[in-house]
Amino acid sequence: MAFPLSNSRVALITYSGVPAITTDDRLLRDALVARGAEVEARPWDAKTDWSCFHRIILRSCWNFHHLPAEFRVWIDDVKARHDGSLMNGPALVQWSVDKRYLRDLEARGVAVVPTIWVSSADGGEIPELDSLIAEQGWVGGAVVKPAISATAHETWRVALNDGSAHQARFRTLVGSRPSGVMVQPYLPEIEEGEWSLIFLGGEFSHAVRKVPAAGEFRVQHDFGGSIERCEPEARLVEDALTVLRAAGGATDTGVADILYARVDGVVRNGGLLLMELELIEPVLFFAQAPGAAARMAELIVSR
Repeated sequence: MAFPLSNSRVALITYSGVPAITTDDRLLRDALVARGAEVEARPWDAKTDWSCFHRIILRSCWNFHHLPAEFRVWIDDVKARHDGSLMNGPALVQWSVDKRYLRDLEARGVAVVPTIWVSSADGGEIPELDSLIAEQGWVGGAVVKPAISATAHETWRVALNDGSAHQARFRTLVGSRPSGVMVQPYLPEIEEGEWSLIFLGGEFSHAVRKVPAAGEFRVQHDFGGSIERCEPEARLVEDALTVLRAAGGATDTGVADILYARVDGVVRNGGLLLMELELIEPVLFFAQAPGAAARMAELIVSR
């Protein structure tokens, strides 16, 4: 049975593997309910009458990188049928599915991690990792990841002069990823922690520092990483805002219209070196920032 469109109906988008909302997003749900909204968790990859909802908020859709074509079709379908309901907006989401958005940001003056893009679609030879790392002068080795990825899936480190041990895996990854693969230098700064600066409605909200476990470079909880609330220097906040402005320019989106964003990077020479701009399904660390979930809820119900 279809319900009439109502300003009080909000879908928090998950995925069929884990259809329930996360512990952190329960704070957002509660803040929305406190403002009179009726909130439901709905997997993007399950059959749903999306016309029931006034707002469709992407949250823990953590399988989109496994089904990028299907996810893109779904985004287009929601836009075509219920334009204005999806947050973040369709143009911003489509642009950020593939990490080649980093090229756009770099072209607009953002300092990003140096990246070599490798794709079987180019028709060229797949480079030898040892040669690539040597040519780039990356004395700390490299990190390999798919151009469409999430949660550090298929992401690994290659030590200097150890590329031959990873070459077969690298070839397989390149061959299985139409969108290509990224090779970046290993950043020693990651050992001091990766910064995540969260913006709501285009304004800085809060920040955390994610520190990897000893001997690890991936900062996710699944790999033993820890999280601490931190107050960034003013320059880091301004650098992160520059990233948002560049993203807005690349997608014709007003910065204030970006409901949520997480700017991830490390500090180098006092400034932010961008690793990723998370606009689809980032954890927003509401639990570490009292009041943040309420601010996001207010943005949702007031638009």
